[in-house]
Amino acid sequence: MDKEAVRSELTREPFIPFRLHLTDGRTFDVRDPKIAHIMAYGLLIMIGADVKARTAKGYDQFPFDRISRVEPLPQKPERRSRKAS
Repeated sequence: MDKEAVRSELTREPFIPFRLHLTDGRTFDVRDPKIAHIMAYGLLIMIGADVKARTAKGYDQFPFDRISRVEPLPQKPERRSRKAS
């Protein structure tokens, strides 16, 4: 996958969470654009990131040619509030 395709997913407004599939079978869920950073050679992903606390358990990095595809994550159905009777 090329750099511009990944960049367009990360900068989409409004942001839509997505899953990266790598050629070695690993997957990474990108639920917030702040946990993925585009580097000159590839992508840096924060693992176990808590965006509000600005912490992460670790990171992984890989070149763009190891990304086989990107797919949107399934959206949670919205809950409807019930009227009080």
